[in-house]
Amino acid sequence: MPVRKRLLVVLVLAGLALLLVRCGQQNPFEPTRGDNEVWIQATRFDPSELSVPIGTTVEWTNKDNAIHDITSGTPTHPASDFTPSPPLKGNETHAVAFRKAGRFPYYCTVHPQKTGVIIVQ
Repeated sequence: MPVRKRLLVVLVLAGLALLLVRCGQQNPFEPTRGDNEVWIQATRFDPSELSVPIGTTVEWTNKDNAIHDITSGTPTHPASDFTPSPPLKGNETHAVAFRKAGRFPYYCTVHPQKTGVIIVQ
């Protein structure tokens, strides 16, 4: 095979290899969840359990088009460990500073099957 054709074949294969490697990487334009952030999604909180040190502010972000909220406790045992959020529309946030250690369950009153817990250590 002539040198020019070999060089062309090598360049094409190298380009394909780079393309395949790039396809396996995360999309740089795709949003990523912060360390102390909980995403509210259609059927769940992501993550549903989050461990943080004392003094951390946790932020919930509604990543859904439906309205959601954050309320302390569980659907059968509401609590008052933190101020509940107002109804959150898409991309709206609610932040809570956790100043003492403990296990703090929460849920969405609009969708009570959606529950989560913040563990403060």
